[in-house]
Amino acid sequence: MLGRIRFPRGLALSLIVLLAAAGCSNLPTQPLAPTQSGSGAVTADGQPAQVLGLFEGSNTSTTTKSKVIGVLGGSVSVGNFTIVVPPLALTQTATITVTQPDLARPVVNLSISPASANKFLLPVLLVANASRMDRSLLSVAYISYLNPTTGKWEAVPGCMVSLLNLTVTAPLSHFSTYRVESGGKAGW
Repeated sequence: MLGRIRFPRGLALSLIVLLAAAGCSNLPTQPLAPTQSGSGAVTADGQPAQVLGLFEGSNTSTTTKSKVIGVLGGSVSVGNFTIVVPPLALTQTATITVTQPDLARPVVNLSISPASANKFLLPVLLVANASRMDRSLLSVAYISYLNPTTGKWEAVPGCMVSLLNLTVTAPLSHFSTYRVESGGKAGW
């Protein structure tokens, strides 16, 4: 009997830790690519924002990977981005596609099919490898998403920076277009 109780407690503890580390938000659910030339980024005051150059020296081809993930979770990695889907985050099996259009820029497009799966029971984590970022910029870095309603980049609540692992992580409630930035400061 004790063996049966330990597994659900361990699973419950894992889910609680994941939820404690992740913030929830009410973000739009439709992915939308930037329509402006360049990064398409603007700050809240309408000024052009600079996207951090995390991937200096890498090639500039598009990288895409799709993977079928079910209710048991999984992960998909492309370029310097990894999506981690925890168990029970999805209500159905879905195909997750991760695209980093330009490996020289820290921008990633995330999509899921069917579209009805683009809302999660638990936050999905977006992890950006920021090993090439200047450490002073990494300490204040965050992940933002392109709001399709306003056309502006907005910070994702609950972002975490690991100076030990050189990563920036954000909890996602849906898939869209995301990027790593540091308050408009250039990273190279």
